Amino acid sequence: MEIGLLHLHRTLAYAIFLIALVNLVIALSKGRTDAGMAGVLHWTHKGGVMMAGRLTLVVGIVLFAVLGTYPLTSLWMWSGILLWAPIEIVSKRFVQPEIDLVKDGGSGSSRLVIGTAIELVCIVLIFGLMTARPF
Repeated sequence: MEIGLLHLHRTLAYAIFLIALVNLVIALSKGRTDAGMAGVLHWTHKGGVMMAGRLTLVVGIVLFAVLGTYPLTSLWMWSGILLWAPIEIVSKRFVQPEIDLVKDGGSGSSRLVIGTAIELVCIVLIFGLMTARPF
């Protein structure tokens, strides 16, 4: 069971990173102003980054509890959880409103690019912390 959870956790992390990278590319391209691409961006962002990210957090916490090899005071684990908060905030304040605006026929702004870039940077930081476990 532990090996399956480890593989699921790591595979989801790689998938989230790749989907966040694709979201940034779409936001930098025509997707910022095209309603059809905004629909694609909506699904990749909401289902790919946000839901898979939340599932990864839950699997990581379950894995942490099942293995029990690290103490609950592991700063790298809490840092990874706390770094997910900016992703949630940026998603609700920057990315999702801009996607909805473009889907409704409006014109997107640079807030979509900034939001997806912040999400990608936070995901890279979380991924680096989980890989390195520096403290």
